[in-house]
Amino acid sequence: MGQIIFFNRSKMFPFKSWIPDIPDDLTLFTQVDLPDESKYDLVIKKSDFDGDSLIEWEVLDLHKKQNVQAIVCHSEYDLIRTAKLREYLNLSGQNVKSAVAYRNKIIMKQYARQAGIEVAEFQQVHTPMDVIEFSNKHGYPIVIKPIDGGGSRNTRAIYDSNQCRLFLKEGLPKDIMIESFVDGEMYHVDGLMYQGDILFSSVSRYINGCLSFHSGTSLGSVILNTDKNVIQRLQNEAERTLLALPAAPIIAFHAEFFLTKDDRIVLCEIASRTGGARVTDTIEAAFGINLNREWIRLQCGLKEKMKVNSSNTLQTAGWLVVPPREGILRFIPQEIPFEWVIDYSPALEEGREMAGAISSVDNIASFVIVGDNDMIVEERLMVLDRWFRENIWVDDLQVKK
Repeated sequence: MGQIIFFNRSKMFPFKSWIPDIPDDLTLFTQVDLPDESKYDLVIKKSDFDGDSLIEWEVLDLHKKQNVQAIVCHSEYDLIRTAKLREYLNLSGQNVKSAVAYRNKIIMKQYARQAGIEVAEFQQVHTPMDVIEFSNKHGYPIVIKPIDGGGSRNTRAIYDSNQCRLFLKEGLPKDIMIESFVDGEMYHVDGLMYQGDILFSSVSRYINGCLSFHSGTSLGSVILNTDKNVIQRLQNEAERTLLALPAAPIIAFHAEFFLTKDDRIVLCEIASRTGGARVTDTIEAAFGINLNREWIRLQCGLKEKMKVNSSNTLQTAGWLVVPPREGILRFIPQEIPFEWVIDYSPALEEGREMAGAISSVDNIASFVIVGDNDMIVEERLMVLDRWFRENIWVDDLQVKK
C-alpha cells in the first residue's frame, strides 16, 4: 500500500468522497478549506501554490516515508509541476512533454498545424516590433494573450492601430503571443480520453464569447443536441487535436473552436483539464455523469464503464455567469422564478464592493438551466440574463463617496 497525493485549488473537488474504494493513504495539498479534511491521512495547507517553491521537496520527503503511487491534480496551473514530479518518481500519468504542449499555446498550435488542423496566424511576441510587423502583415483585429494563460485573463482584442499604440504605450507584458482574430461562432468540446480512446465528449456553443466580460456582458454556453452534423464535426476535430498533441494515458479536455461564416473549423486552443465556470455541472445535468469525478478516479487508477445518457434526446442544459461591475452590490435575489433553473449560485453577498471582472469566470452569480433542446435553452439563457440584471441593485462607487 502506498499513498496518493492530491493538489487542490478548489472547493469543488471532494476527492475522498469520489474514491471510497481506494485503500491507499491520501495526502492533500490544498489552497482552500474543504469540509471533509478530517478524512484524509494528511492535509498540508498552502496559502499560495504558485509562490511556494518547497512543495516538490515536501512531496519527495513524503515519498521517502511511504511510496507515492499517484499524483493527482485538477488545475491547469499544476499540470507541469505534477508532471515533473511523476517523471522524477517514475509514476504513470501525463508527462512533461504532454503537459507543456497543452499549457504553451505556441507549442500547442505548432503541433496542431503540423497535423493539418487549421489555426489562426500566430507568433510569440518578444519585442514591440513583433506586434507592429504582425499587424502590418495580417491586419486587424489582432488578439494578444499570455502563452500559458487561463480563463481569458489578460487577453484582449485590438481592432485598429490607435488601440495598438495605446497597448504598446503600456509596455509589453512577459510571455505573450499575438494571433489573428477569427470571425465566427465559438464552441467548446469537453470530454475524457483514456489510452487514446474517447470515453465521452459533448459539444457546446458559447453565448456571447469568452471576452464578453470586458464589456460587462454575461457569458454562457448550451450543450448542442439538435444539429448532429455540427456536433459530429466538432467531436472529430477535437479528437484529431488530441491525437496531434503528445499523448498521455488520461486526458480530460476542454477544446475551443471557431466555426466561421464560410463553414471552416478553426482551433482556438485546447486544455488538458475539465472546463471551468459551470461546464461540468451542465454536463452532469444533460448526461448524468460528473466529469470531474470520472477524471479523478481515472487518475487514481480506477476505471469502470461510465453510465452516460449518451442519447441526450430528452433534455439538454446550459450555464450562465453574470460578471461583476464596478460598484456596491446592494441587492441580489434569493430565489429565481423559473422552474427550468436547476441551480442558482450567488457568488457575492449584499453590501460587497465589486471591481470589474478580470477573467471570463468572475461572476456575481452563476446558473445551470435545462430544456428540451439547445434552441430552447439558449432562449431561456437570454430571458434569465435579462431578468437577473433587472432584479439586482448595484450602486456606483460615487454613491458611496
